[in-house]
Amino acid sequence: MVMESARQALDDLEMIPEGARVLVAVSGGVDSMVLLHVLHALSIERSFDVVVGHVDHGLRGVASDGDSQFVQDVATTAGLPFSKRVLTPSDLDIHRAHGREGAARNARLAALEALAEEAGATRIALGHTLDDHAETILYRLARGAGPTGLRGIPSVRLPFIRPLIRVKRAAIHAYALAHSLAWREDATNADPTFARNRIRHHVLPELQTINPRITEALSRNADLLADLDEAVIFLIREKLAEISLATNDENVLVSRSQLIVLPDAVLRLVLRECICHVRGDLTGISLAHIDAIRGLIMGSQAHGELFLPGVRVRIQGDVLEVLSESPVTPSSWNMPVDLGETAIPDGNGVLVLKIKPIAAVDLGSIRENPWIEAADADCITLPLCLRTRRSGDRFAPLGLGHTIKLKDFLMNERTAYFERDSIPLLCDSQGVIWVAGIRLSDTVKLSDRTQEVLVMEMRGVR
Repeated sequence: MVMESARQALDDLEMIPEGARVLVAVSGGVDSMVLLHVLHALSIERSFDVVVGHVDHGLRGVASDGDSQFVQDVATTAGLPFSKRVLTPSDLDIHRAHGREGAARNARLAALEALAEEAGATRIALGHTLDDHAETILYRLARGAGPTGLRGIPSVRLPFIRPLIRVKRAAIHAYALAHSLAWREDATNADPTFARNRIRHHVLPELQTINPRITEALSRNADLLADLDEAVIFLIREKLAEISLATNDENVLVSRSQLIVLPDAVLRLVLRECICHVRGDLTGISLAHIDAIRGLIMGSQAHGELFLPGVRVRIQGDVLEVLSESPVTPSSWNMPVDLGETAIPDGNGVLVLKIKPIAAVDLGSIRENPWIEAADADCITLPLCLRTRRSGDRFAPLGLGHTIKLKDFLMNERTAYFERDSIPLLCDSQGVIWVAGIRLSDTVKLSDRTQEVLVMEMRGVR
């Protein structure tokens, strides 16, 4: 039954292409030992290669060392390549936000991916069973998961595959005994401090008194929820395409006014899809996060920003933007500049300054490029500096004839709210003479009396 179920799973879900290399994750427990035995047999039948991968959490001292040696001996006896990685406390700390169990799981998966890359494997086989599937569904149900979470453990989420996901744990044990397989017992599997162990040893047995086939029933529910979830995602993506202003791999821009009129249930699903698009998943995103974004959209402020796990969400007027980049706080800077080239901080281009006779300046080409400007050199009071804006800055925009608050000027120009603190300002001793890429100051404009011109050019600006 076990072999046939695995063979059927490989066929139905096209888990392993012919000629592929598969890293089999082997902890030494009975599930992973059966997985290795099954895939080793099928590798000959199906023409794919097997590599044994072992991740040592380093949490059980001598027992962990014994597990590693046991798995290595099994691989050697079977004539299979063996790869091992020992997790360090820092490996676990990276994922600590997901809790003790979540940190161990995510660190293990990351280690397996690294081992697979080293071995040239394109698939990583995990030994999850139908019981694991049911336990995961119950665990997520207890935590208040929605339809996506209640889909349980995916059979395939490349590079990970789970050939035994349709097999009950009792069948796994029977197979191991029938084939005289040895395995290691992990004492932590009985530790009641782990929520999954309490579900395994108490919750599922109690549910089996109501329905002896509870694992199959939960799996069937998960399949139905998966169908529903896929249909909802399909429809929500169509709606998002209607109201999005721009979409790429790094961010999503959506019309705020069109979000506001959506029913709350649809709005929340659209926001989840925005985050999923830029992050690739919704790990760590809760209903509270979605409602925080909803509050930002429905609020009266024209600008606002939220930092959520792995994403930044901000409002600018009628635009909601979801970005995959990490939060960045703009830094202020101030640097002296002279003729020639000056690198702008943060690798954001180069300022080039030249003095030329007015007869040698092509004013037509300068007017066509916002990143090049020409000022009357005799109207400039040295020294020059390049800096970011300060509180109280004033500016005399070309054509206005008098100074106004720089803040008001930037608002009138509709510059992006979250970019204003990083706009380079070229200043002389009297104040701002060029808001780079936007406007020259009226105080240094060219006139009939101009003889020499300061040509200012920004190159390589992002």
